[in-house]
Amino acid sequence: MQLLRLGFFLDTRKALVVKGQAPMAAIVGCSDSRAPVETIFDAGPGDLFILRNAGNTCTHAEGSIVGSLEFCVGKLGSRLVVVMGHTNCGALAGAAGTYLGSKGSEETQTTSTALEGLLQGLTSVASQAAEEMGGKPTAAELASYAVKTNVFATINFLLKFSEPIRELVRSGALEIQGAVYKLETGEVEFLGRSPKQAELLSSKMFLPPSMAGTSDAAVLLGAHGVRTPEDPPMKPKEALRLLKEGNERFAVGAPIAGKVDAQMRKALATVGQAPHTAVLGCADSRVPLELVFDTLPGDLFVLRNAGNTVVHSEGSVLGSLEFCVGALKSQLIVVLGHTACGAMKGAVKDYLANKGTTRVEETRKSIWVVLW
Repeated sequence: MQLLRLGFFLDTRKALVVKGQAPMAAIVGCSDSRAPVETIFDAGPGDLFILRNAGNTCTHAEGSIVGSLEFCVGKLGSRLVVVMGHTNCGALAGAAGTYLGSKGSEETQTTSTALEGLLQGLTSVASQAAEEMGGKPTAAELASYAVKTNVFATINFLLKFSEPIRELVRSGALEIQGAVYKLETGEVEFLGRSPKQAELLSSKMFLPPSMAGTSDAAVLLGAHGVRTPEDPPMKPKEALRLLKEGNERFAVGAPIAGKVDAQMRKALATVGQAPHTAVLGCADSRVPLELVFDTLPGDLFVLRNAGNTVVHSEGSVLGSLEFCVGALKSQLIVVLGHTACGAMKGAVKDYLANKGTTRVEETRKSIWVVLW
């Protein structure tokens, strides 16, 4: 019997070498030693095309993960991709701790190791999970909840940044499913498709964020690597495209901006500025505009006040914008509000408390004066 079994395995290995592979599925899983994918699915050589990293994420390894999956579903013909997280995930526990530790801080988080970068990249998942949970979860509660959130975040990333994958999903030739392996029982809970699949299939993004630096958008950033007056004014359509793409990178926790070297700083100091967009935003510390749009120094001419308004600071705001579009030749202005705005909450509260009083009438008159 043992000789027969040995012969079978030798023949199998030979077939895989000579005829090649045709895996039935691709699995994106965590590196955790307690979650061996082939063992979990009782699979043999040639059955599964497996990609693993800490946290089963695309946050920092998006080029290799997405490219590898495009090879698997395109060249090898696999028709199922499963993104599988697991309970008690150490990467998400670290991300939850990092998120809760930095919550409310206005300081920019710096990294000194690749691990710190990985955990900070996963804080966007922890933030989304915390928002979905509500209340004040502990780090352990947040990490546990974030397992499923992270699975769908990875699926969403694949759909958003790969046209070959989107095309196969649209045609019905490929399924992308989520799953969670439970360390405690050995069972796999299958989660199905991403709730955002239909929406993401309309994405126009063709490259993962870390690879976008080689796209035509990077050329628009200027001869010095940052925008200066030596670069021509950017058309509004192109500027808006850069803002949208930058925000998509920020939203999925995979920014590429912020790497400014000495030559770039020198160019900004000596050659000058030529921002492609002026942005009027709120002073709220939770809305850092350069980070929200994943931009470099020299990209944005930023104006901020409580409520992103011109009601009382119209002289400085309007004068500053006239300088930007006139002297600096920017061709796009964006006025950006945000959810949960404290200024708007205060204004609404004050209005409702004083509704029907003379003060409201006087305020209304003053507003009409400003508008007209």
